[in-house]
Amino acid sequence: MIVNRPLFLALRAILRLLLKGPVYLLKGFRVEHGERLPRQRSAMILACNHAAFIDSVYLILAAPSRFTICGAKPRLFRSALRRFAMALANILKVESREQFLADTGVLLAAGETLLIYPEMGRFPDALGEFKTWAAEVAIANQAPMLPCYLYGTTRGHHGAPRLVVGEALPPTGTADQLTRRLREAIEALMPASPALDNG
Repeated sequence: MIVNRPLFLALRAILRLLLKGPVYLLKGFRVEHGERLPRQRSAMILACNHAAFIDSVYLILAAPSRFTICGAKPRLFRSALRRFAMALANILKVESREQFLADTGVLLAAGETLLIYPEMGRFPDALGEFKTWAAEVAIANQAPMLPCYLYGTTRGHHGAPRLVVGEALPPTGTADQLTRRLREAIEALMPASPALDNG
């Protein structure tokens, strides 16, 4: 497991400072209920929909504290340029479900905040099917889950991008039950009417 390398974390922090102003001002990006995001590293899981590669950039700009993105398929680490980008974004490589569960457990035990896309892949057209991996991690490590919905990167979205942050979910029940509750919580953060799509 190769994440949280000091040099790349420092570079990420610098890029975050350089990009935050232009993205908020020029793209109109905004965060709703941003006070619910962790102010400092803590053992919790940010869970968000995932439509495009740029999603992680928006989450990095929105969250006050650092976090590890869990994760990306091995093919995204094949070239030197891609490995640099993965290290800069602080993304965990996912070789298998077992490795994913083990590595995320180690990170949470160390007090790290994780970003897990519960779809475990990108779905550019709509919200995809949720896998139970994120819920399994939460239950095994008793880490709360913070549902988020990122608007503006899915095809068909109109208006400025925005991140809506929900209320934390306790890691209770079975993985299937928690996954259903997580999906319901994220769906509840989606725009309620076409009028909001123009925001």
